[in-house]
Amino acid sequence: MHFVGVMRGPIRQMEEQKALMRAQRFPFKFKNLKTGKEEVNFVAGTYRPMELFEYIFPEPSLNDVLGGMQITGPVERPEGKAIGWFLRKALKLYQVPKLTSIKDVTGYVPNGTINGEKIPAQKVHNMIIDGVAIYPIGLRDDITKDYKFTLGDGSEVEYHQEGL
Repeated sequence: MHFVGVMRGPIRQMEEQKALMRAQRFPFKFKNLKTGKEEVNFVAGTYRPMELFEYIFPEPSLNDVLGGMQITGPVERPEGKAIGWFLRKALKLYQVPKLTSIKDVTGYVPNGTINGEKIPAQKVHNMIIDGVAIYPIGLRDDITKDYKFTLGDGSEVEYHQEGL
């Protein structure tokens, strides 16, 4: 059985509530197929948060991001389709494209330059952990325009770029 709800309150009390929920033990009946006998053990209630998040990255890296999260396209699981559609419409997103294959990003080192000089880059890694599911909701494009930045020494620099 899955109870889905929304929790609200001060952070400390919410953390205590989650710990209390995880500490509960319930009788769990199962039939031993070898002996044919019904047995009862205890299992813990599992608090599994569902979290809406936004991950921000440069648009040309879309395939790296989707590959790193092992996402091949729009959500296909029934429990994610309806809420995905609703959230996509409410947040004015467009659907994640269907990919023919997942890009293997393990160990990929992107190239970068500033003022014509190479800059060090770290390897891109898979971004998925066992036991975590990421259901794609949608994408939103950044506004690309001229931006003015003030540097630490007070000087200004202007760039035409995505507004990450």
